Amino acid sequence: MIARRISYNIVFNSITKVISIGLALFAIGMLARYLGTEGFGKYTTMLAFFAFFSAVGDFGLYAIATREISREGADESWIMSRIFTLRLLISIMIFFFSTLFVWFLPYAYDVRASILVACAAFIFSSSYGLLNGIFQKHIAMDRVALVELSGKILQVCIIVFVLQFNLSFIAVSISLLATMMWNFFILQIVARKYIQTHFILDITYWKKFLKESLPMGISAIVTFLYFKFDAIILSFLQSQSDVGIYGAAYKIIETLTFFPAMIVGLIFPLLSRYIITDISIFNKIITVIIKLFIILLLPLVICTVFLAPEIISVVGGPDFYAAAPVLQILIFALACIFFGQLFTNVLIAGSHQKILMYVLFIAAMLNIMANCILIYLYSYIGAAVVSVVTELFVALIALYMTKRFTPFVCGTIKLSSIISAGALMLLCIIFLPFSHIINTLIAVILYILSLFIFHVITHDDIMHILPKRS
Repeated sequence: MIARRISYNIVFNSITKVISIGLALFAIGMLARYLGTEGFGKYTTMLAFFAFFSAVGDFGLYAIATREISREGADESWIMSRIFTLRLLISIMIFFFSTLFVWFLPYAYDVRASILVACAAFIFSSSYGLLNGIFQKHIAMDRVALVELSGKILQVCIIVFVLQFNLSFIAVSISLLATMMWNFFILQIVARKYIQTHFILDITYWKKFLKESLPMGISAIVTFLYFKFDAIILSFLQSQSDVGIYGAAYKIIETLTFFPAMIVGLIFPLLSRYIITDISIFNKIITVIIKLFIILLLPLVICTVFLAPEIISVVGGPDFYAAAPVLQILIFALACIFFGQLFTNVLIAGSHQKILMYVLFIAAMLNIMANCILIYLYSYIGAAVVSVVTELFVALIALYMTKRFTPFVCGTIKLSSIISAGALMLLCIIFLPFSHIINTLIAVILYILSLFIFHVITHDDIMHILPKRS
């Protein structure tokens, strides 16, 4: 029953997220053409600071709260009410201090104003993000997916309105704030089906909780430094046009990072439970996810490498053609992100977040030093290369630590069969006498058929995905 619910949530969330990706790419395309490389660079800078506020204000509350409410006998309402209050207070403090330092940044007035709008959006984003833990525990992330999809539709509508009436860049930034507010208020209503949250001040509990969560909070800041800080460094060392070219490719990659985050988010409560109660189920869950990631990543990487110019042309237009090689490099970073997210969350489920913090800190320091050098020398190409190397380092170290500090043992995933199907796909793309797009479509179909022929995917796997009928 649990497996069926997870499968259903994965498929349902994937469908809604694919629609959201389509809407996001549509919005990126409109904004790229409307703002140009320099204006889109401003937009990318604003989003980088939005990620910065999210990292600074994380404090590990979401991950540890989700872990705690997933334990046997946990009082969800009691825990979430206290953490929700703490979350809101931290967010308001960050907004207050950001209003002081933002005017000292070396940006134009509209960029600094948009950064403040992004900070206001962070208050609502961080609050509704905490609520996701409730839906994760009850394996009901389909509700979150629907709300976020409606928020994305709202954001696209606002962007269309802005473009229709030729409004300023600041008006574009307001679409982010409106989306986060919508998601927060709707999810608050939906969450009442599971728990009731109240504003409760409990300093004693906060102190105890923060001792557990702060290592994860520090890890979130460190993760931002190696995952998002490159855009900010790029905005300091190069022009906003360079930031825009890098941002066009990076936004495409960022829209795809939903999938590992979604999958890992769904299984995290189960990992937290079974790492204590049933090691065999714990290992089986991780093995299935590793297999799923490999199956997805092979065609994704191959197709992106061959279709990058066409993808950039559709998304950004001819002004962003220089972003194609950036996208070809960053797709390998995305592959590493899949496994990095999985193994870091396994470590969190096993309460090894302190060890993880040190590893991520080392990764961040190396990333910043490498970015400062390579961005200065090679601009956005240097930033892309550093992203790949950093994500690969994190994934490999997280895998090593998972094998050393947790009872994880990988089961059978039929790796040779998956690679054979991928190789067959690659040959079709290279040697079929059609355009890249036609070759890729044929190759993907052949890849899927090969997975069935090699029994990588079976009839039972498909039946598990289908909703159970009464």
